[in-house]
Amino acid sequence: MAATKGGKISWEELSRLIKYLPTNDVDLVIGPRLGEDAAVIRLKDGFLVVHSDPITTAFWRIGWYAVHVAANDIAVRGVKPKYFLPVVLLPPRMETRDIEEIFRDMGEAAREVSGVVIGGHTELTPYLERPIISMTAIGYSAGRFVSTSGARPGDYLVIVGRVGGEGASVVAWDFEEELAGRGVDRTLISEAKNFLREISVVKTALSIAPYVDSMHDATEGGVIQAIREVAVASGVNVNVDLDKIGVDVAVREISRAMGLDPLKLLSSGCIVAAVPPSKLDVLEETLRGLNQVYSVAGRVGDFTDKPVVELREKGRVIGVVDRDVVDEIYKLFG
Repeated sequence: MAATKGGKISWEELSRLIKYLPTNDVDLVIGPRLGEDAAVIRLKDGFLVVHSDPITTAFWRIGWYAVHVAANDIAVRGVKPKYFLPVVLLPPRMETRDIEEIFRDMGEAAREVSGVVIGGHTELTPYLERPIISMTAIGYSAGRFVSTSGARPGDYLVIVGRVGGEGASVVAWDFEEELAGRGVDRTLISEAKNFLREISVVKTALSIAPYVDSMHDATEGGVIQAIREVAVASGVNVNVDLDKIGVDVAVREISRAMGLDPLKLLSSGCIVAAVPPSKLDVLEETLRGLNQVYSVAGRVGDFTDKPVVELREKGRVIGVVDRDVVDEIYKLFG
């Protein structure tokens, strides 16, 4: 495996590694697959939905952040996140007050989604320079669940929430002085810091779940990687009109200053959904009722064995995405 600066292992490499693991079970409805946000396990008359996610590039309110990021991946299944198990790895010399703050923040976030912490693990880890939390979230559904692989030809591609907001917020916290030195207004930097408070998609995802064929949480690799994962998981081509994707001023300016593409930047808090034409109107009405920003940014194309994402500007094709996107944030943490 070739060394990289950071980020997810390529799906090709990961697929090879997964072959070493037992993944076949009659009750495993959705297991390890590209783009699928959470495992789905048949349990009696319903489904157990389980997901784990590490937080490795953030420090500000990492405990709060870890709960919401994991909760999002349950919610985009159309299932309420309920139970949480954190694995908390701490630098050996971390101050007690800072450790307590992590746990207070985890508690605050869990209460915000009406969740319960049911176990986990905490340790002081040798050679670690900053805290890392790997969070497992669990939910249960007695009825329908939504999968990334549900997109169908003719569906509209709808992007819900702030594009690149998570990444811009991380950059604003960790590179504030550098941003100011590169001409970014401090008002925009302060505004971007607050974007991390908007990363929860639980309410929105549960509200729109009845109207979508597919939902996917745009995290690492940003909205472009999220769209690619919908395409590959569903076995479809996807056409995207970049002109129709709105990018917040603060996100745009921070990305410009640091040489980052906001469409390929951490985007927790943003959902990519495939919506059948018959349900687009009610979905838009629901989003307006939630006062949620969104854009109808493309269409799902035909089924195919080699899915691609076709990028367009001003009606012209400017590129094709046929491989995984490395998140732009790793340019700064390499």
